[in-house]
Order: sequence, then structure tokens, then C-alpha cells
Amino acid sequence: MEKSKLCRVCLMKTATTPLFNANVDIQLSIKMMRLVNVVVVEGDGLPDSICDGCASELSAAYDFVIKCEASDKAFRTSFSKIYEDVVPEPEFQVKVENIKEESEIDDQDHFDNFILDNTCDSQNDHKVKRKYNKSKKYQVSIDRRKLRPKLGPVSCSVCGQMATCRSALESHMRTHTGEKPFACDYCGARFNLKGTLKRHSITHHTQRERKFICETCGSSFFTKNDIITHMRVHTDERPYPCPFCDKAFRQIASLIRHKRMHTGEKPYSCNICFKKFKDTGHMKRHLYVHSDEKNFTCHVCNKSVKTKNALKAHMQTHSNEKNNICNYCGMAFSFKGNLQVHIKRMHSERSGHCTVCLKTFSDLQAHMRKHTGEKPFSCKFCDQGFASKRSLSNHIGFKHENTTKFKCSIGECTKTFPTAMMLEFHLLKQHTGHTPYVCHHCSRGFFRTSDLSRHLRVSHMDTLRTVDPQISKPQLSESPIMQNNIV
Repeated sequence: MEKSKLCRVCLMKTATTPLFNANVDIQLSIKMMRLVNVVVVEGDGLPDSICDGCASELSAAYDFVIKCEASDKAFRTSFSKIYEDVVPEPEFQVKVENIKEESEIDDQDHFDNFILDNTCDSQNDHKVKRKYNKSKKYQVSIDRRKLRPKLGPVSCSVCGQMATCRSALESHMRTHTGEKPFACDYCGARFNLKGTLKRHSITHHTQRERKFICETCGSSFFTKNDIITHMRVHTDERPYPCPFCDKAFRQIASLIRHKRMHTGEKPYSCNICFKKFKDTGHMKRHLYVHSDEKNFTCHVCNKSVKTKNALKAHMQTHSNEKNNICNYCGMAFSFKGNLQVHIKRMHSERSGHCTVCLKTFSDLQAHMRKHTGEKPFSCKFCDQGFASKRSLSNHIGFKHENTTKFKCSIGECTKTFPTAMMLEFHLLKQHTGHTPYVCHHCSRGFFRTSDLSRHLRVSHMDTLRTVDPQISKPQLSESPIMQNNIV
């Protein structure tokens, strides 16, 4: 029997239940790592499935552990007062015995004076008793803390991130499993953290008044913490520095997102193509790629787009407002991204004008290799030569290292691809035939945005000039940056 068909637990029966199933709330691999001290990671070369019998035993054991933890937490919460009464007080008793031993050694007259001084004034006696009771309560809390088990930082077995305690690790694991156990009673939205659900309920389902007003700009806020954070905009206070570079941030959430640039962590993934992202904002914008809904329409040319930001960027093509001016040549652009591309292409140290093809390039030396045929960069795997480092890097990633990273699982198709975008293009073209990018002039569909842009330049140049006579062929390159505005 093949190794992939064996059960990962009993090693005997045929495995039919996958350990890594994205359609369930909690994957069986997470349950296994929760109960036993083993590491179960997808793609580790071991069997990725278990038999039905082992799956039922694993689910029963996991439910039993969750039930035990829940009942223990309920008991300790309900009987916390009884728990305080039964806690032993060894250190306090020792102190009392020490006082008795010292009093027996002291002189009898000194002992009588000690009693007389502490009983003559009732007010002082009342103060001594209050101090004594306070110290006893404090001592009991110290003894109770000593009885608690000391748990140090715990490491995540999936990504290696350190958590301060086991409960923090459980909350972190939900970023890998996608589990969202906390549901909103009003709208049904689900969240992975209880604190996130609480903030959602206060923000969207509670009538609040903006009581805190900024004296500098007049902005109003709901909570005191919001206005404290807002004041850093005026004072430029940045209390959260990055441990990897010299940057500092006003909010800790901005620091957390920035640190992922250094660590490479991408905890959020798309449920359709499994592409990973650093924050939820990028993931939500990516989901528009898989959607055909275009709810925002331009009132000038009736073009429909998917997002409000895309419509705002599109409207700049009709307004002819070019507020981004080049400091070198004075050329104006509607979009800041196009100005940056222009400076890199025309005014950088490596840019220049080719005397062969009479065009300007951002890296003239690299472009001249196309005319000379020079290929100074060679692949260490197949000795193939390339004219630039970027071409060599793409070749190694596509042909040698990540060739089987993304697999097609439709029918009997066994093709593999190095990127999720290439797999998505394969699925659209070979299996579904769906063209998500449609030309609003002739209703022709395309699989990629680059194909649609090329079609507009070639087939509808006259139509674009009719809408705006000032549009010329060189100006067509000044369009919204596609990766920032999803059309």
C-alpha cells in the first residue's frame, strides 16, 4: 500500500479523512497538535489523512478536553471565595510563631509595657487591627499566586511565533485555522477574538455620543483613548518604534502591520486561491478579483467598476486635473504613481535614450544588452543565460524552485504552477472559460487585466479620443495603477 494512503495515526487502515481541510471550523491537524506533542504540517512528506475510526476518536478526545477546561473554569469562577478560604497560610503562621518566640525571650516588664502601650488608646488599636487585616489579605493573595503553575512563553508549531501563555496561543492559532467562535447577536457576524466582537457591538450596534472634541481641529470622538491617539497627529508623537529599523508609529496596530514587512509573516489567506496577505485590508481588496459585481458606475462614460476607490481614480481621467508635477521637466500627471514611474524612467541615473530603437528606458545599460545579445547572468541549475538579474530570478522561481507550489485539482488535470496568479489564469481559461474582465465598449471578455488594457489601446483608441479629445497615444500610459485600484 502506498504511504500516502496509510492512516497517519494507526498506520493500518486506508486513510479517507483529510487532516488539512479548509472547509471545516477546526482542522484535524490542529486538534491533533492540541492534544499530543507532535507537529503536523501540510507538505512535510508524511501522510496527510487518517481513517474514519481515528478521526472519530480524535474528535471525541478533543471535545472531552474542551469540556473539562470549560467546567474547570466555571467551577473556579463560581467558587472563588471558597477557594480563598481553603488556601493554606504557611508563611503567616510562621511569622506569628516567631513573634511568640521573641516575646518569651524578652523581659516580662518589657512585655507588659508592650501590651499596655497597644491597649491604652482605642483609636490606635483600631488602626493596628486594620493594618493587620490588610496584611493578612495581602499575604493570602501572595500564597494563592504561588500555588498557580508558572507557564512561560509558548511557541506556535505552525509559524513559530511566541505567545505569552497558552490562552494567547489558542487565540493565535485561530489565524491559521480560520475559526471564528464568537458571533454577533444582532447581525450574525463572526470573529476570532472576544474583544473584537465587543468592539464590533459597541461600534455598530450601540448608540453613542461623540463627547470628546479636539481643541485643535474640532474632530470629535467616542472614547478618551480615541482622542489621545488622535492628538499624536498634532504633536507627531510616535511611541511605538520598530525593533528592526528606525521607523516609529503612532498606533501599535500600525507597528504590527509594519513588522510583517521584516518577518515576512502573512497570516491572512484567500479562501478561493489561498494567496496569503499581511493584513485584512489587502485580503479584502484581493477578493474583488474573484467577484464580478461592479456596483459603482461613472456618470460620464457609464463605465462600471468594483470599488469606490477605483471609481474615484477613474473620475480623474475626466477632470483633467494634473496636480502631480515633475520637478525636473515640469510635466504634469493626474496620479502620483505615474509621476514616480516617469521620474524613474526619464530622470534617474540609470535612465537614458537608446540610439538604436529611439526610445527612453529606466535602465539603459540593461536595455542595450537586447541589441548586443550579452547575457552576463547564468542559471546555476541549467546554465541558461539572462540579460538581467530579474529575468534570472523569475527563471529560477518558475522553472526550478516553485514549479509544483500550486496544483490544479479539477478532474484529471495534474498541471502545476509556481504562482497563484498563473493557477487562476489556468482555471479560468482551461476549466471554466469565464472572462472576468469585460470591455465596456464591445463587451468582449478577457482573462487578465493586461489583456483588457492592450485591447483598449489597440481597438478603441478613436472612442477614447471622442470622449476626451486631449487624449493622445503617449498619454494613454497615464492610467490608474492597477495594483492599487481594482477595476
